[in-house]
Amino acid sequence: MPRQPAGGGPSTPPRSRPATSVDVARLAGVSRATVSHVLNDQVERFSEDTVQRVRRAAAELGYVRSAAGRALALGRSDFIIVAVPSATFMRLQDVIEVISADIEELGFTMVAHFALSRGKGSSNRLRHMVETMRPAGVVDLGGLSPGDRELIMRAGCPVLPQLVRPDVNRWIGTLQARHLHSRGHGEIAYAFLAGGRDDHYGRGRSSAVTAFCASEGLSAPARVHVPIEAEGARRVLEDLVRSRGRPVGIACYNDKVALALVFAAKSLGLAVPRDVAVVGVEGADIGQVVSPRLTTVMSDVAAAVRHFRAALASVYGGGPSPEETTELEDTFVLLPGETT
Repeated sequence: MPRQPAGGGPSTPPRSRPATSVDVARLAGVSRATVSHVLNDQVERFSEDTVQRVRRAAAELGYVRSAAGRALALGRSDFIIVAVPSATFMRLQDVIEVISADIEELGFTMVAHFALSRGKGSSNRLRHMVETMRPAGVVDLGGLSPGDRELIMRAGCPVLPQLVRPDVNRWIGTLQARHLHSRGHGEIAYAFLAGGRDDHYGRGRSSAVTAFCASEGLSAPARVHVPIEAEGARRVLEDLVRSRGRPVGIACYNDKVALALVFAAKSLGLAVPRDVAVVGVEGADIGQVVSPRLTTVMSDVAAAVRHFRAALASVYGGGPSPEETTELEDTFVLLPGETT
């Protein structure tokens, strides 16, 4: 005998289309409205038997709730948008993985929005995402302009974190400049990664190096843009040494830039660190196995995103949350190498 459905109706026929809430209601022997309420966890008015019948029917049919329907019922979807800046960040995947795990643990799904370096296309795309997806929130990794934040909050969507926190990039730039100065460098430069990106991270770090030099009575640092290409990096370093002399200490946007300058110095017959000293950022593995071993700023990824995790927990639950502020001294530390 064929098995009867939970509601006592006819057996479930084979189907070649995705199951709908109507199918779930028929199999469970309830109304479609009841299915909608139960599957949106609005179960207070229903008996435990009814709730279980609906959930068993949905599972048996492989029913997947409509994200649009759920957003309409709750006023928001299960998505949280993570806004990523237009920046070259070697450990970006690690950061995204940590935040994504926290978002999923709270019962949401992460969607990444990558800010564009030029034009209004990025803001238009973000506006479209907020209007159509009705996200539960937006996590800002530095990819939102003030206009973007205003747009999102006007739509009734929280932007996280909500509290002002210390500027990570200013701390990194200050740490680099302070270390170079402690090694006796009175001539300091900042090296961006060459390219077309509007570099949010690099601008903050470069400004911090400039501020440090001013506070120590040093000349304003030169700013150079270094391509990750042998001849181009060589030309940049050659021009820098010609205009500013040597020795020169260079705070670099990341480890790639630092390594490009180390090899450029070798090709020019300059000694590292006697003539040219460099300090990178990110602690890339490759920088620790080359000779000379790279001096760099290391970060604890879990600690670096602690304030984002705290913000998520405070808004969406998830148990006791750590403090919103991050101790930058413990999160970003200088790893001495052989290039300074």
